[in-house]
Amino acid sequence: GNESTTPPLTKGGPGGVYLTNTATGGVYSKFVRIVDQTAVELKNFVTGADESGYHVVGANWGKEFTLPQIIVDIRKAQKGDRAVHDSSQILNSARGIEVGHIFQLGIKYSQAMGATFSNEQGEELPLVMGCYGVGVSRLAQSAVEQSYDKDGIIWPVAIAPYQVIIAIPNITDGQQMEIAEKLYTELKQAGIETLLDDRNERAGVKFKDADLIGIPYRIVTGRSIKSGKVELVERATHNAQEIAIEDVVTTLKQSILAALQN
Repeated sequence: GNESTTPPLTKGGPGGVYLTNTATGGVYSKFVRIVDQTAVELKNFVTGADESGYHVVGANWGKEFTLPQIIVDIRKAQKGDRAVHDSSQILNSARGIEVGHIFQLGIKYSQAMGATFSNEQGEELPLVMGCYGVGVSRLAQSAVEQSYDKDGIIWPVAIAPYQVIIAIPNITDGQQMEIAEKLYTELKQAGIETLLDDRNERAGVKFKDADLIGIPYRIVTGRSIKSGKVELVERATHNAQEIAIEDVVTTLKQSILAALQN
């Protein structure tokens, strides 16, 4: 840092360059001096000498420099650093997203509101306050960032906007419509959040949209209804199976419950 008086320097030997005047511990500063806690234990270290082209080599606290009284944690941590609390552990780095906040408000607002409590000595003291918040939209964002594929979102069952989507390949087919609407009603009555896709679109478009939106389970009332079955597709794995129409509600309830428990 800037110093009020530049101390004399000498070149020399194995010890390199030293501050020659140690009467004041090598300190010639009118400014507040601080040191990061990671530097406190350093021995024989190299540092600047406040003169272009010179460094202090082999410096030690208490000899070339007086250890500042103000020890703080100001150094920016980097991947590969040793942990301050345990030097055997190495700091790693990973990406994350902040989805919640905790604020320590102290007594600022409790003093203003006159909110107090009585301690064991009967003294009236202001409450120490804190608050927290969770970002709902951030939670959705982080879920999507962690759960997707080339076809779109893969919503976790617990936070999916709908748990099941029923896709009708051909809305002009009366039987397909009838079975789809029947299953839609039964699933809703069973407490399963269900979306009915009865748009006048090609089947492929509906399937692509269902994958893009990421609804966990898709029921297709296609040709298999003639044999009393529908197709059930799991979004996360794309596994498809044909199940009896009368088993749809039970099968989905079991699958959803298992997903929620994992």
